[in-house]
Amino acid sequence: MEVVGNVTMNIAELALKMNSQIEQKLPISLHFDGVDCQATLLIGVSFAEVRNSCDQTAPKSDDSGTKKGFFKSITASTNVMDRVNHGSCRAQSTMFDSDDSAGTLTSTRDSSSEEMSSGTDLGSSPETRSDRFTKVRPFPWKKRRLSFSLSRRKVEPFIEKTNAKVDISDSTQKDKWEVKELVSRDGQAKLKTEVFLASFDQRSEKAAGESACTAIVAVIADWLHSNQELMPTLSQFDSLIAQGSHEWRKLCDNEAYMNSFPDYHFDLETVLKADLRPLTISHEKSFTGIFSPEKFENLKGATSFDYIWQEITSNVKDHEQRIYIVSWNDHFFVLKVEAEAYCIIDSLGERLFEGCSQAYILKFDDSSLMYGKTAKDVAAATEMAGEERAKDKDDIVCKGKECCKEFIKRFLAAIPVGELEEEEKKGGVSTFSLLKRLQIDFHCCSFLDSSYTSPTSSTFF
Repeated sequence: MEVVGNVTMNIAELALKMNSQIEQKLPISLHFDGVDCQATLLIGVSFAEVRNSCDQTAPKSDDSGTKKGFFKSITASTNVMDRVNHGSCRAQSTMFDSDDSAGTLTSTRDSSSEEMSSGTDLGSSPETRSDRFTKVRPFPWKKRRLSFSLSRRKVEPFIEKTNAKVDISDSTQKDKWEVKELVSRDGQAKLKTEVFLASFDQRSEKAAGESACTAIVAVIADWLHSNQELMPTLSQFDSLIAQGSHEWRKLCDNEAYMNSFPDYHFDLETVLKADLRPLTISHEKSFTGIFSPEKFENLKGATSFDYIWQEITSNVKDHEQRIYIVSWNDHFFVLKVEAEAYCIIDSLGERLFEGCSQAYILKFDDSSLMYGKTAKDVAAATEMAGEERAKDKDDIVCKGKECCKEFIKRFLAAIPVGELEEEEKKGGVSTFSLLKRLQIDFHCCSFLDSSYTSPTSSTFF
């Protein structure tokens, strides 16, 4: 076992509450396999009254406010609940003595055991030890939900913008789809397709939803189910971003949620259970895949993104739509699959291109084209020098709806895959790191209650 994190809790303060059983939730930073992540440590503390047989008087308080002779023996069982899909954190029970005003809780990692146990100090005197044991089972791993770190600003979840009105000028009210050419960040691919931009994205002051993507995708998915075969207008798209950010800020005001998510990054399970919108996940229609598993020794045999994409897009009937909430690389976006077109709806502009501050929709239909540099042309250009250098040639990689698949692979995943390949060559990469950056989840969502009426755009505009 190795220590992966620790946190301090004041036992004296808990004792003063005079409860025999207390549960606490504490934020804890974990570090293992070279990766830092935030988690919540769940601590169950039980107090037992211990008195000598000749002592019939009430316990007295010392100067520090603790009860001498009362709550002498304490057992604290701990459990780590991490918000990352895969890993091997395990919980360890820890014992405390109430003579100390505070105890240090240490979380350890044990990859060979599913349960940990510890002795419990109970009895008529401090020297007596019972044979009772407390077993602690690890909590199920939460769905991955970490912050998107690119150009992030400090989170200000309590901004007083709940009833803010967004002022949109007439010039931005043109509901216009535009054909644009987009170049991938690595410069190896180019996409030509229809793009629709909102007036702002979740991080703008108008939305005040720095880390609100989980709530926003729920709001957008609900709207798409309520308005089948339609796409939002500009004012509606802006309103959905604002509504989702507003719902996120309400969650941030809830102490119970903040105890579990002190970093304000709620996972999908929590947002759905909060009933922001009447959505449910159809697990039998949901998929999890890995980008390029064949390139990594630790991932060989894993289900690939290419395979699940075929499952996601197969047998789509006319007038049928499938709505997926997609989780990848610490961010959520929406994928709408129809017979005529696929659409990606994302509330974070930076995902489209660096410096973009507007939420966007990408439509992939028969007119979409994906270009890419062939290996042969790149090699020829590299061999040439000076003015005789050959011009890089962009060949058509694919046409139509399948450009959506190539966009996800070439625009979103190409750089992480390349970086991890280099790390693999230098000595290998942990499975945890690979899964964190290469795993993509498609959560198929549907209406939970057809009688529910979604808020209209006039709620915010």
